[in-house]
Amino acid sequence: MIYKGIAVLVLLLAGQIVLPSYATSGEILTPAVSPFEHGFNDIKLLDAYFGPAGQKIEAEPGDKNVPLTIVLSNVGTEDISGISGLLSLPTGFSGAITSNGLIEADNTQTATAGQSFTLTFFVNMDKTINIHDYSGTIKVTYSRVRENGDRTAFLDFNFKVTGKSVINLKAENPFLDPASNNDVTIQISDAGTAPLNDVDVVIQRDQNTGTTTDTNNLQGIVLDQNHWKVGTVQPGSSNTFSIQAFIPQNVAGQTIHAPFTITYFDGQGNQITTTRTVDFIVGPTSSVSIIKLSSPPYLFTAVMQNLTLGIENLSPSKISDISISITPNSNNLKILQDNKWFIQEIGPLEKTNLVIPVFADKSLEGQAVNYEVDTQYTKDGATVIEKQNFATYIRGVIDISLHDIGVTDIAGKKMIIGDVLNQGNVKAVFGQVTVMPLDNSIIKKSTQYIGDIDIDAPVPFNIPVNSDTVPTGDQKVQVTLTWKDTLLQQHTITEIDTVSFGTPQVQSGNGSNFNQLQIIILVAIAAGIGGIVFKVRKKKAIVLEKKIEESS
Repeated sequence: MIYKGIAVLVLLLAGQIVLPSYATSGEILTPAVSPFEHGFNDIKLLDAYFGPAGQKIEAEPGDKNVPLTIVLSNVGTEDISGISGLLSLPTGFSGAITSNGLIEADNTQTATAGQSFTLTFFVNMDKTINIHDYSGTIKVTYSRVRENGDRTAFLDFNFKVTGKSVINLKAENPFLDPASNNDVTIQISDAGTAPLNDVDVVIQRDQNTGTTTDTNNLQGIVLDQNHWKVGTVQPGSSNTFSIQAFIPQNVAGQTIHAPFTITYFDGQGNQITTTRTVDFIVGPTSSVSIIKLSSPPYLFTAVMQNLTLGIENLSPSKISDISISITPNSNNLKILQDNKWFIQEIGPLEKTNLVIPVFADKSLEGQAVNYEVDTQYTKDGATVIEKQNFATYIRGVIDISLHDIGVTDIAGKKMIIGDVLNQGNVKAVFGQVTVMPLDNSIIKKSTQYIGDIDIDAPVPFNIPVNSDTVPTGDQKVQVTLTWKDTLLQQHTITEIDTVSFGTPQVQSGNGSNFNQLQIIILVAIAAGIGGIVFKVRKKKAIVLEKKIEESS
């Protein structure tokens, strides 16, 4: 009996220990997850950029066969092999190697556990896409070591079409005076489609520029500073920075080639360092000269033209028997007559002009030509001989006009169209056409960028018509074209024209209903009038019959 009680007590105590454990540990009894199955991918995406592996580059709409690199990592516990990739990108992107519209990677790799790897795709970009961020999807197929079959991972990523930066540097006025302080303004411009960020400019004073002298061309020139923080230069625009430079007398008549080192960050964040040279032309000394020469700042290439050279007598005495000889330093600029001129006299503090016919060969476009001037004259009974120099910049001819402005339908949309014709010998850049309404026209202002205006063919423009109501009849508009020349100076021409949108179409359904309604109303009116006339005549007939009966 005692043993029986002890056994029951042991069973009760065991139940108190075992039953709670069963009641609270149901999850523990769930079968364990297999180590070969888990809820995360073996592949993790790290970065995506244009350029080969390890080198980011700028890319802009219209680029072809540009490498797009996807950086991935094997975050699993097993090595993977047989890696291949397919890329899906938005409309406007295509690849040289495709599979059912997807872009294939050009390589397969193996990646050990914890190792990063890359897949490179070669992409074509349409000119119609914009410069901003895009998203894409990559399908990565791979197999794990010691495991049969392939695995697949789909990863979304973002990338950016950055545009490209194109840097230029030039002096706004390249002509300097010797033996004096000169205010120099340098223009830094971006002719590309991506900004130049955090631009930093340094002038290299210790660099041999290879000029006509054996010493540094900047030797003896005093500058007030040699380092400039320019900031950010947006695409199609420019910033400037200034220098005060003292030019010594011994540099007179020379050309200064000033080297500048430019550092900036491109659209991918890469730090770029490049060098540009800015040319300056130092005029002749005039400390003892009583003749001042003045010339036009530029001449045109490949056209017959006159160079007007001003000759001013700076002295209070008359000078006479003046002989002038002019010799350009380039054989490609021709003076089209004898290069010697004779002037009988120039009064005190008076000025006269020489008109010199010249022709500049097209090879001189974008250069400066220097002229040596030998002058001999008589002043106060003495013969004086002087030597001076002047220079002119040679630029191409841009002759822009607008033609054939009108209206047409393109893809069901009204367009104002026309042609831009450049009859010069060099192209214009950064062309832009703007249409503005005139005389209460219902058309809204619209603008189209047309880019370069070449010389070989007309450049068409087609600007969508924007208005609150459908325009009809004749509409008076002003078409304005702006462009920049080779010196990036802006020019504008304006053409006022009347364009015809035709007469409004009559809606046949409403018109027929209106005509039928008119007919019904007219018939009703005619019937009413006929009824009234009939009653009047009937009444008169009855009265007449009564009179006849009475008389009979």
